[in-house]
Amino acid sequence: MRAASLGLLALASCAAGRFDGVVYRDSQVAFRVGRMGPNWRRLSLSGGDVLLRHAGGGAVLANAVCSGIKDVPLEVLANQALFGVVETQEWSRDVVTLDGRAALRLRLAGTLDGVPVDLDLVVLKKDGCVYDLQLVAGPAVFAERDHDFDRLVAGFGTVGRGG
Repeated sequence: MRAASLGLLALASCAAGRFDGVVYRDSQVAFRVGRMGPNWRRLSLSGGDVLLRHAGGGAVLANAVCSGIKDVPLEVLANQALFGVVETQEWSRDVVTLDGRAALRLRLAGTLDGVPVDLDLVVLKKDGCVYDLQLVAGPAVFAERDHDFDRLVAGFGTVGRGG
């Protein structure tokens, strides 16, 4: 699963920040996410804001990029986040409201480095930043992890600039 997680960090920032299990904060950005269950543990990952891995498989990423952002459509940002995923089969593509803004949510299956993965991806632009929330899991556990990811997404919101 590490390869799948690393392959989806196309929008990750380079800042190291603090995460208390709900709020992430670094020098540029601060955001909150819904609390994950006890089987999720944060991993260190250079270039990513929050990477959580479930003891039974699957990973969740929550990232923000606030510098060098070009005003491109959400579709383009989603495609960048999916770079390296091939043989995709899209299940759904919806525009949803997240933190008062339109966001794009994609659910799909694909292959990354020859490994089958299922993905749930949410991309949002707000206040000059791009937020990227992702669930990557093997097909056998994806449905179980997707409920946790729904909770993470439902709790998402910006909390001002970093500091």
